[in-house]
Amino acid sequence: MADSRFEAAAALTPLKAFQRRTVDYVFNRLYADQDPVRQFLVADEVGLGKTMVARGVIARTIEKLWDASERIDILYICSNQAIAAQNLNRLNVLNRRELALPTRMTLIPLQVRGDQGLDANKVNFISLTPGTTFDLRSTTGVTRERALLLRLLEDRVSRPRGLHNLLQVSAGVDGWNYAVRDLTLDGVDQRIIDRFRRDVEADAALFEELEAVCDLFPRRRDSYPYELGHRRNALVGRLRAKLSHACIDALKPDLIIMDEFQRFRDLLHGETPAADLARELFDYTDGNGHAARTLLLSATPYRMLTLSGDEPDDGEHYRDFLETLSFLYGRTNGPQVAATLEGEMRRFRAFLHALPGSRPEAIEARRGIEQHLRKVMSRTERVAITIERDSMVGETPMAISIQPADLRQAAAVSEVARALEAPETTEYWKSAPYLLNFMRDYALKRLLRDNLDRPAAHLREALARARPAMLDHDRLDAYEPLEPANGRMRGVMDDLFRDGLDQHLWIPPSLPYYGPERQGPPLTKALIFSSWSMVPDAIAAILSYEAERRMGVGAAGQRYFGHVRPRPIQFRQNHGRLVGLRAMHLVYPSPTLARLADPLAIFASSSQPLSADEMRKAVAERLLTRVEALSQRSLDAADGREWEWAAPAVIDAMAGARSVAWVESPYGFATLGDEEGFEEHVAELRTAATERQFGPIGEALMNLLVDISLGSPAVCALRALRRIAPDLEWDDPRLLKAANQVAWGFRTLFNQHDAVALLRKDDDDRYWHRVLTYGVEHNLQAVLDEYVHYLVDAEGLGAKPSTDRVTGVSKAISDALSIRPSQIEVDDPVVVGKKLAINKFQMRGRFAMRLADYKDEEGGAARLGSVREAFNSPFRPFALATTSVGQEGLDFHPYCYRIYHWNLPGNPVDLEQREGRVHRFKGHAIRLNLAHRQGRVLHGDDPISDDPWQVMFDAARAETEIDSDLIPYWVYEGPVKVERRVPSLPFSREIRRLDWLKRSLTVYRLAFGQPRQEDLLEYLNRLLGSDMTADKLAELQIRLEPR
Repeated sequence: MADSRFEAAAALTPLKAFQRRTVDYVFNRLYADQDPVRQFLVADEVGLGKTMVARGVIARTIEKLWDASERIDILYICSNQAIAAQNLNRLNVLNRRELALPTRMTLIPLQVRGDQGLDANKVNFISLTPGTTFDLRSTTGVTRERALLLRLLEDRVSRPRGLHNLLQVSAGVDGWNYAVRDLTLDGVDQRIIDRFRRDVEADAALFEELEAVCDLFPRRRDSYPYELGHRRNALVGRLRAKLSHACIDALKPDLIIMDEFQRFRDLLHGETPAADLARELFDYTDGNGHAARTLLLSATPYRMLTLSGDEPDDGEHYRDFLETLSFLYGRTNGPQVAATLEGEMRRFRAFLHALPGSRPEAIEARRGIEQHLRKVMSRTERVAITIERDSMVGETPMAISIQPADLRQAAAVSEVARALEAPETTEYWKSAPYLLNFMRDYALKRLLRDNLDRPAAHLREALARARPAMLDHDRLDAYEPLEPANGRMRGVMDDLFRDGLDQHLWIPPSLPYYGPERQGPPLTKALIFSSWSMVPDAIAAILSYEAERRMGVGAAGQRYFGHVRPRPIQFRQNHGRLVGLRAMHLVYPSPTLARLADPLAIFASSSQPLSADEMRKAVAERLLTRVEALSQRSLDAADGREWEWAAPAVIDAMAGARSVAWVESPYGFATLGDEEGFEEHVAELRTAATERQFGPIGEALMNLLVDISLGSPAVCALRALRRIAPDLEWDDPRLLKAANQVAWGFRTLFNQHDAVALLRKDDDDRYWHRVLTYGVEHNLQAVLDEYVHYLVDAEGLGAKPSTDRVTGVSKAISDALSIRPSQIEVDDPVVVGKKLAINKFQMRGRFAMRLADYKDEEGGAARLGSVREAFNSPFRPFALATTSVGQEGLDFHPYCYRIYHWNLPGNPVDLEQREGRVHRFKGHAIRLNLAHRQGRVLHGDDPISDDPWQVMFDAARAETEIDSDLIPYWVYEGPVKVERRVPSLPFSREIRRLDWLKRSLTVYRLAFGQPRQEDLLEYLNRLLGSDMTADKLAELQIRLEPR
């Protein structure tokens, strides 16, 4: 990278006002104040963009250290690669590739050597994950680690052959010899080598043991006595620990970002080897006295609330609170400050218990606590700025019923469980239908597996009687209706299908440019949380099956388990004939049609809402001159071949657009198709656009051009991408390429068998044309404009050049469109003679998916991140089911304002964490309210061709009197709220628990940092029923907003 001085201003531009204030406050506490700290915690409420605060602190740190340090190392540590993938673009203020090290600390020397050495860069941005970086639990490590240890020590021991043999451990001879031959110390940081060797030799006991064990391995053996293997393994573990600590010097951390650190808080105050290694990292100081700073990010940095029924492993609030404070204040002062605060918190608690009479004393005590805490932490919340103090969250009641089929399933499963002497199944039955099909690795399945060969007669009989309570392969294959067989499943299915969500291929736009006025609540996606791991499988399989059935896949003559699927959009040759010429309308991005027939410009120039017919008429008027010009190239007779399929390219050629050269170039349009035969289609398009003569122009041509202008994925993508890159010309080849990439993603979508069935249902139109008309009918342009606006922020592209923006956004759209259905494994237990068998078959997840890594229907691996990105698009999946894996650190808000608590959490903090997944920056509810309140600002004399969403957000921001920017980006009230839905069964305990959770959400913050919180909560809840209002209690809440 160039060594021109880094300026933080550009990197700070995307931050909102309250985030900038937090950045300034944190930076001053870390570097500028008279009593700076080395550790600071940003504990902003879930969804408020702590990652952007970290971005700002990174930028300010690099700017400060630029002149004082030869090299600046920024370490980003997060709990898993899904969070890292989501956040790295936002954090990378240098706009250069980050150096990601998702491996053990001991392999760092091999990853940062030679041209990749840390000294080669002025600034290094390094991503680590604690599960692998600090993992010393595997005593002997991996083969490559041990090969590195061999190279580091082979000239330091008297018996190098013994060292070679002992470090082989359990590796095969060929694999071990290859690993050793393949590894050299060339380019490895000499400081790591020197410190490691020095540390090993300085530890007399360790070095003596090293020599002794080398003597015990003079030759390779196939097996070793247990005692010898145990001694060898212990030695290797000690050597790995020494190497890990030596690597700290190589990293030379200046700023360490710990994201969602509550997931690995043991690194902060544990007594494990991993914690020792982490502490050396946090305590690092270089030879010039420059000390590393650590920024911790977490909305729940310690367990915010502990209840009597919580599991001991979940952590205890009071202990976590004090230990976190001790870490933040540092080893020297931490214990004393924590003890002082403990006393102050006790006094505060006493005043709270004496309310309402002790209110003045409680307020004074609160201020003293805030003064201590502000030195090492800050927290911004949004609840106080909403009119009803509800954080823009509302609850929609659900009517859940229990049907006879549900009870029959319960009885059948219970009989099988009794025959197996399995645990009680009532909670299982309440949580999911078809339990015998979705057993995963629960005790029921383990016991069934243990009895496959010699099952008791009553078990065989019970399983045979349970067949009606299982999914039937043949009925599924014929797309027979499927009984939900569970009250929760029935309620969610009714919610999702009642408004016809299954008849959509994308979520309708928040701001449609034309068409009928929306009736009823706007459609949105559904995020479903469950405590049981089998529930997401059942939800994804059953909802997706029912969506396919309703879309008409079975009515189209297809079988659910059939392998022959229609793929009507193809660019192939059939006996020399090009069969996909008309489908070129879907993938050719005509810059002339995109520029002239922009529905946003027409929408903005109209003072009244437009119907679809009125929009079509306005588009036709704008294209009239171009159609008339085509007559100049027409003759009374032509060569007999149809030519309307090439009309957009002909219009571009007559307008002198550079797209003609792009089509003609051997490195242009023809290279972008992923199908044999596409090059020939492009060659024919090139000939038609520039050389052929045409016959008379028919009246249908104008209607076709209108359909292309409003419904072609390529043309609509071209417009949407140019809105975020207005400095690029409409016919810029880079813009054309990006639009075509999006169009190929749509081709994957429209070739899905369920999409084909939906579009062909009750419609005999040619499929390529039906795709165009579907795009017109469903406001494709408005959909893409909204999605592109979101992606610029989500992908961290706001400060990047236009070409990078369109490249990054087009790839994200294409990836989201191209995700394939997941395969969900279904158990099929059957009686076979006097034995049992657990057969398997697969169901698809497409309409709904589980948040997990999975195999798609073609056998390829798809990552959890791909599922999240697809859910965060307007396209399918429309429902996402997850367990606690989706509860912290991940965003699901772009097209989802509805969250289902399939099972309620036991803690109000967990409830808030879940709902925070969909209540975030520019979320779906925010945008719907923005369109409702600010759509009018787009209408006027000045045509709008740039990003309409930026215009509306700017207008809303200008109207608010609050300068934090929380309004309108996180809170913007209107007809839509974030929806909480709880499908509780009638008369269940969850009805009472929900009431308690909602009341506790109001007051739990007052129990912040207190022991015996449950008692205090009950007391405060009782106060709410007296003359103490929620507003009066809120005044007693400890507030840590930056000032």
